[in-house]
Amino acid sequence: MSNRLVGLMLAGTILLAGAPGLFAQSNRPSGAGEAKPAPRRPDGKPDLSGIWSGTPNLDHFNTEVPPFTPWGAARYRIVRERTRTPLEQGREDIDPMLHPYCMTPGFPRIYIRPSPVEIAHAPDRLYMLFEVTQWRIIYLDGRMHPEGAPATFMGHSVGRWDGDTLAVETVGLNELAWLDGLGTPHSDVLRVEERIRRVAHDRMEMDLLFDDPKAFTSPWHGKRNWVLRPDWALMEYGVCNTPSTDLYEQEVVKGKLGG
Repeated sequence: MSNRLVGLMLAGTILLAGAPGLFAQSNRPSGAGEAKPAPRRPDGKPDLSGIWSGTPNLDHFNTEVPPFTPWGAARYRIVRERTRTPLEQGREDIDPMLHPYCMTPGFPRIYIRPSPVEIAHAPDRLYMLFEVTQWRIIYLDGRMHPEGAPATFMGHSVGRWDGDTLAVETVGLNELAWLDGLGTPHSDVLRVEERIRRVAHDRMEMDLLFDDPKAFTSPWHGKRNWVLRPDWALMEYGVCNTPSTDLYEQEVVKGKLGG
């Protein structure tokens, strides 16, 4: 499949943040400058721009089992029981990312994919460009979440600076995507709160709070660490087939998961 979406988005990133062009990804880690402080933008706020990769590469945000409601526990149990081998629990025919469904990871699962993300600043928003043909916009202009907007895979995100921490709230997430790679379910009332900090020149930390009263009895926390990759650039990424949300909803959500 010919896919130029990432290239087009990166062209916009170049204008916004002076990002590199589209080249093959280097395997060299960021080595120099680990002791440097986090850079700042002209307005004094931390500069989060750059290409980042998550570390370590895990399938989850938290090693503890979330506090499931009966609805959430039932869905999670079905996913974990559908297995061929212990290394493929729940993935052989029920993972929405795999064939024949081929859907995008969605947020927040996209954070724990092994592919990198490029962050670019604009005056009133922050762009996240993922190497899975998806992007995310965090609005920083004080707007509220839209009323009645349809749920999407990436949701709607608004943020504000709390000192040197970017506090972000995301809502409007559809329930087709998993929350993580283990099959943790969520509903369309999921609310994700993030606190993003660039703690050093080449290190960024994210603390996440997952609040979904339909899936969880109480909010629970997750964490993601990132390392700067100055020698990397995003590559094109081809999905396995034409995504089919209708097929997944019919066969899995209403069939195997019981609606």
